[in-house]
Amino acid sequence: MSEKRKIRCVVTGSTGFIGSNLTQLLLSRNFEVICPVREPNKVKGLQSSNTKIITFEALERDSTASEGFEYFFHLAGATRALNYEGYYEANVKLAKRMLEFVIKRSDPKFFKKFVLVSSQAVSGPANCLEKAVTENDVPNPVSLYARSKLEAEKMALTFADLIPLTIIRPSTVFGPRDTDVLGVFKSCKYGVAPCLSGKNRRVSVVFVDDLIDGIVRSAFSENSSGETYFLANPDPVIWRDFIKDTARVMGSRVLIAPIPKFILRTFGFFSDAIGALSRKPQMFRTEKIREMDHMYWICSSEKARRDLGWVPQHSVVEALTKTFHWYKDNGWL
Repeated sequence: MSEKRKIRCVVTGSTGFIGSNLTQLLLSRNFEVICPVREPNKVKGLQSSNTKIITFEALERDSTASEGFEYFFHLAGATRALNYEGYYEANVKLAKRMLEFVIKRSDPKFFKKFVLVSSQAVSGPANCLEKAVTENDVPNPVSLYARSKLEAEKMALTFADLIPLTIIRPSTVFGPRDTDVLGVFKSCKYGVAPCLSGKNRRVSVVFVDDLIDGIVRSAFSENSSGETYFLANPDPVIWRDFIKDTARVMGSRVLIAPIPKFILRTFGFFSDAIGALSRKPQMFRTEKIREMDHMYWICSSEKARRDLGWVPQHSVVEALTKTFHWYKDNGWL
């Protein structure tokens, strides 16, 4: 009896936080994963008999390199840039390039789904705690990054009549390999964690293991073509409580230091100047601080639950505990 054919897929952004976790999940399910990257020689941790690491140019040039793929997960892009042109190049143009590649190279008889991983930032914040943002609400991006992701979504939907396509909007993601929320863990380690002063801010979050489960579910679902889904835990967190929970799972005590807005804005101004001089965008730049200033970054995942049967399997504390042990075991803390 011949061996059953393995499912073949493409994952862009496979060296990033979410992409690397998604790639590992697919490999654990015995998929063959094609990983187009900018510099294959610098890739670590993806080597496997079931992975093929190539450049984007090789992917597009060599038909045998990507022959027979059934799923395409597009996660590559930029979360930081010096200007809108930088975001547009990384988040819109690259997505269009990959969609055009799929239309040109995929076999319509076998190709199942193109999944574009976007961002909750596209929708903008909610106006109040009682009404989380849904997929039906008109997007209200408040940053250049969010504008570019919205533009990428609009562009992608113009291809929806040509190929089956689904858009995923993750909320704030944390978990193993994340370098952003790692800062919270490091602050708790040293006993002092900065936090924007003022009233409690609510944020929708999702553990990376739950997120990638939802991404794969959306790819396999026959009902998800042409649809957009938020993926987030059902209950948003108060950011101060998130910091306290982080300290608790670490067995630490933490002093939360409220930072006035004017200090953050001043910091953002100087951070922007450093980025302009160095040509390297900084993490805490003005547009990021502008996003942080909103009270309710909350979204509803009810549609994903209804259509995909997706329900997060980890509480925030369970997810923080797993993340902490990964950081510790891998020398990140």
